[in-house]
Amino acid sequence: MTNAIARLRMASLGDALVRRFPPLYHAYRRELAAFDDSDIDGRRALQQRLVERTLAAASGLPGYAAWRGKSLDAHPLLTKEMLRSGPDRYRSSSGFLTTAAATSGSSGIPLAIKRSFASVVFEQAAIDHVVALAGGDFRRDRIAVLRGEAIKDPSDRTPPYWRVERGGRIMNFSVAHLNTATAETFFAALKEFSPGVIWAYPSALDMLAACMERRGWRLDVPVVLTSSEVLTDELRARAERLFGACVADYYGQAERVCFAYALKASAYRFMPAYGRVELQPEGEGGGRFRIVATNLRNEAQPLLRYDTGDIALAADAADARGAEEVALGIRPFARIEGRESDYLIAPDGSRLIGMNHIPRSIDGLVQMQLRQTDPDRVLVLAVAEGPADETLKAAIAAKFAPRLPGTMRVEIRFCEAIAREKSGKMPLVVREAGLHAPG
Repeated sequence: MTNAIARLRMASLGDALVRRFPPLYHAYRRELAAFDDSDIDGRRALQQRLVERTLAAASGLPGYAAWRGKSLDAHPLLTKEMLRSGPDRYRSSSGFLTTAAATSGSSGIPLAIKRSFASVVFEQAAIDHVVALAGGDFRRDRIAVLRGEAIKDPSDRTPPYWRVERGGRIMNFSVAHLNTATAETFFAALKEFSPGVIWAYPSALDMLAACMERRGWRLDVPVVLTSSEVLTDELRARAERLFGACVADYYGQAERVCFAYALKASAYRFMPAYGRVELQPEGEGGGRFRIVATNLRNEAQPLLRYDTGDIALAADAADARGAEEVALGIRPFARIEGRESDYLIAPDGSRLIGMNHIPRSIDGLVQMQLRQTDPDRVLVLAVAEGPADETLKAAIAAKFAPRLPGTMRVEIRFCEAIAREKSGKMPLVVREAGLHAPG
């Protein structure tokens, strides 16, 4: 049954039968509303029930055997390296109604994740809840999607640059084709479609906004929803002005251990029904906290006290009470630090987004970095788990083929390790100085 969810997703009814499976979905929407309506004591009690259920699911797994019967706080931190080196130690052996997910992470280290049916449904309920708070209806509104999906060959520069799906309710745009030359075609299609929601990567929204500003265009769209990259306060303000929209941004990870959202600038709130968050002080000076979280909805792979590697800027979390109020969504925090837009720049100036999808699910790949040295050249540094052979090179090259135009060259170079920046970070995409998209 492992592939059952994936097969249903491909079917025309997959959205209703999987992501919005009625009995679970409606119960989850009610539960999310109950958390929102509760004070700190109520949220603490509701979350503790979920923690106890998660601990019970984890108790039989090898990775947690030494702490069976202990409280959650007694468990040690779980790191990405621990999860990658022994994933089966943290996974349920049952494959019934589960699905696979993968992450490259901002560091380019791929991880394979196993997700339960309930996890898939709850995530959709969480996103729909955020859109509802912004004034939209993600189940019924017309949605214009500007994200990383490969809609058509990047070398094909003829319209249409979109695909209409779900009986005409969704228009999925190829952001790889959006540039100053194609902007008028994009905008005309968007205007005719008249979406209730624009769902975009911030880097794609930035390009669209720049094109609209250059031409003095404006379009009324009630809700703009962004995720997966950093949404700056400046870009949020531009989107609010150009679309007259409520701009909702949400934060999560492929590991699905916690979730946060913001409906206005510098006001993110964690969703305590999704994951239990711990904020651990990071560095000196205060206000920066490493996010450690426990997923509360994925019994197929419970991740207890997982170190996300992400940093929350939360001035109100300086003391224990403030930290708990931020973690339970009572108080907001400013933003997530250090999640930059991973994109390449095509020779014609198009912004090629979704590069974080490339390292996912490549057998034998440990780590990857993309270095754009010229407008038409990308150097791929790759660390192999075993032999760095032609099979692995071909697998890496195949992941680039549908995402880059034929005018760009990809050179794959294997190495033992990839150097980090002075800050200790190792971004997935590095562009040489002077390479930037117009606008």
